[in-house]
Formats: sequence, structure tokens, C-alpha cells
Amino acid sequence: MNRTEARTLDSLDPRLARICDAHLGALRVPGASVALVVNDRCYHLAWGHKSVGVNDPVTLNTGFDIGSGSKSFVSATVASLVADGLVNWDDPVVRHVPEFELYDPWVTQQASFRDLCGNRLGLPRAGLMEAGLSPSYPAEYVFPRLRHTAPIAPFRSRFTYVNAGHTAAAVAVGRITGLGFLATLRQRILSPLGMNNTSGGFEARSALADQAGWHAHVQGRPVAIESLFTDQFLGAGGMVVSGADALQWLRLHLGGGLVNGVQVVERKALLETHTPQVVARPGSDILSLFCPDAHMASYGLGWAVSDLQGHPLVCHSGAIFGATSMTLLLPSDGIGIAVYANSAAPVTTPLAYALASVLLNLPPRDWAAWYESATLRALGQTTHEAAALADTALQTDHPLDLTPFVGRFEHPADGELLLSATEGGLMGHVPQGYRMGFRAVHMLKADEQVFRVLFEHTERQSAPPGELRFTIANGYAVRVLFSFGVGSREFTRSNRN
Repeated sequence: MNRTEARTLDSLDPRLARICDAHLGALRVPGASVALVVNDRCYHLAWGHKSVGVNDPVTLNTGFDIGSGSKSFVSATVASLVADGLVNWDDPVVRHVPEFELYDPWVTQQASFRDLCGNRLGLPRAGLMEAGLSPSYPAEYVFPRLRHTAPIAPFRSRFTYVNAGHTAAAVAVGRITGLGFLATLRQRILSPLGMNNTSGGFEARSALADQAGWHAHVQGRPVAIESLFTDQFLGAGGMVVSGADALQWLRLHLGGGLVNGVQVVERKALLETHTPQVVARPGSDILSLFCPDAHMASYGLGWAVSDLQGHPLVCHSGAIFGATSMTLLLPSDGIGIAVYANSAAPVTTPLAYALASVLLNLPPRDWAAWYESATLRALGQTTHEAAALADTALQTDHPLDLTPFVGRFEHPADGELLLSATEGGLMGHVPQGYRMGFRAVHMLKADEQVFRVLFEHTERQSAPPGELRFTIANGYAVRVLFSFGVGSREFTRSNRN
């Protein structure tokens, strides 16, 4: 398929490139790819460099890991199969992925493609499956261990976010066609669109020569880290997409599956992915998915659905240890925006909204400050309180005997949590986790045994510190709630200590 030529952002509106410079420069982002489609005309900005300290500029064809923006690639592929009668959105996934097992056996048998792609399982973001299982484990290792995560909401009652469901849908797609997920996606969607600079999972390591590196965002500066390629969460994340291909992806969705006169995906089937499937709460559910001051919010199929000051909005954010993304569709206005960055800095969501506000002629707003404020409100904190909390993590009230906390703790899904006492204090490690060694600092909290977790590896230092909260009986810790990143898990002291 012939691509539409990408024009500069300046040719659309000179303010757009200046906004990109301001947002990306303020957070010292090494490089970014900004793709805009307005009334089927394409615009692109290649910003900065592929890696910090390396004179290798980002280009239109540079691939960026888009994290959870990958979920829409799975739902679009399922939509293609639905259109051809190969599967139905309401078919149970266990027909194709029998190892998929949830806490409730009845729900296991009922959970459909619509439930998985629509985040309607009622599961919390819990444990290593959400916060970084070692990439050496395949996706099939994760599925049966979902039975150890209790739901926090009734099945199909409201939006809760869990990655493994999207990965199970991707595995099912590959088994239905017999080709595997990536080959099916490429055959049905990527190749017809000419999206030749898109890949995912382990394949992306060697398939794409032109890729941006990953960077943690540590104390306000970018730090280069190793890129992660794994099929373990492919479908929930792991897609690598160039700016040129992002333009085609935006056109596909804005055009109802029709691009350059070719119906790549049947219109009704594709637009079902943009259709609300379950209710969400703007301002409290994931802020990067649902505009915090939206009038309504719901989750579609691989997409979040809300509004931007009255304009219908379909979008999805993405974040991984060293990259972030935001893909934003304003279907009624003919506008699509994709912002990809090779940094964990919180830049892509406010930048996408800032660009959209210019194109929609909305009143001026400091979108970076607005997004930061909304994030703190969701956490119940002010800027001052957040700073005070960070300081508290480094305080101890008195020398502490660490003996009650030392030992081996276990969880049936996440394996072992190992805690030991050293001259440097309480040290921890989760063998099944990805780079999860840490130091734990006792905090000043009356009548509570709480430690702040300070991760050793740079990959995890972009996120807020974690926490250990112990339950003590007969002078020893019998359980510990380990909160890290977006997930948490309660480990129980092992009898093998």
C-alpha cells in the first residue's frame, strides 16, 4: 500500500513543534516520535536521538516500544478474525488457551475475548505478572497462576486493569490461525498497510534494525538501560512501532478500517473495539487512560473511551521500564495523535493532550502541571506531602533488630521473597522477578512494621519506591505485603526457613 507523505508539524501549525520542544525538553527526554493525522493528512516530528549521549538522530522509521499501546493491536486482529467468522467476541478463551485459569472456575469457563480485551475480569494488578516477571518465563507459565489472584470486583461489573488477559487473547489468535500472533497480525493488518517497521516481543530484537534505546528517568535525568524483548506479555505490551507506521495505524482507526480505498479490517468489526464495554471512573482509574476531567469513561476492546472537553476520545497509553507512549483518537474531529518516547519520564500523555488542545482550539492550559496535579490528587497527596513522604523513607526511629523480618517468604504465583540482614540493613530479592533486588529502610510509623523498598537496579528507579508491610506474631513476621510498582502481593513465611 502506498503511504501518504508525512509533512512537518510546522506546515500544520507552528505551535505544535514548539509544544513538543517544551514538553520533551523539560523532562530531558532523549528522543521521541510524534505522528499526527488530521483529516487523513499525515504529519510527523522526529525529535532528538535514539540514545542518550549518542549522535544517532531519531527518524521517521525509528521504532519505539509502545508498552500497553500494544493492546489495540490484539483487539484489531481479533476484530479481523471476527469479521471472517473465525471467532466471536463472546467465545470463551479457554477453548483455545486451556491453561488459562482464574480464581473462580466458573469465570474461567465463561471468560470471553470481550472480557479479556475489555478488562472485565475484575482482577487487580497484582504480583510479578503485572510488575515484572523474569523474561525467561513464557506466557504459558503465567496463565495457570492467575488462579492465585482473587478478584476485587465481580466479573463483568466494572473496569479493572490486568495485562495477562490481553496476552491470552494474543496466544488464542495465534492458535486459531496456526500462524502465531505476530504472523497473523502481519498477514491481516501490518502488511496490507505497509507497516514494515513494526514488530513485537522477542522477534523485534533482530527484526528491526532502526530502534530507539530505553532510558529510565532517575532524579530528573535519562539513564540508558537495556531494552527488554520477550513474548511473555506480547499482546499486553511489547510492540515496537515506527513513526511512519504509527501514521498508518492512526489512519486505519480513523477511517473505520479503510485506508487508501482498501478495507483492511471490516468497519463494524473494527469500530467495536472503540465501543464501551465496561464502566470506568475518570479521575480515579488509570489517569493516563481516562482524561481525569472527562464527563464519562469506559474501556473498549484494547482502547480507553472517554472525552476531551466534550470531544469523543479513544486512546491508550503505554509505559515500560524505559519507554512510554500515548495514542489518541478524536474520531468525530478526524484527528489522531501518537507520541512515542524513549524515556520513562511522564511526558507522552500530557504532550498528546497539549497537541490535541491546539488542534481542537481549546482554551490554553499547562498540561504538564495539570497532569502532575491530577496524579497527586488520585494518590490523595499534595506536592508538599509527596516530597515529605519521600523524605520519610530515609528515616529510622532507632536501631532496629532485623531478626524478626529475616527469612524466606512464599507466594504460589510469584515464588519466593528472600529477606536477609546485612551491615547495610534489610536486603531483599525476588528470584522470579526481573531485576528485583532491593534495600529496605524502616519507616517512622507508630505501631506498624513498615519498610520503604529502594530498588538497586536502575530499571525500577523511575517508579516510586515500593513498600514492605509486615504482620508480626509471637515476635516474628509471619506475612509481608510487598507493594512494588503497580502491583502488590502478600507473601507468607515458608516452613522451609
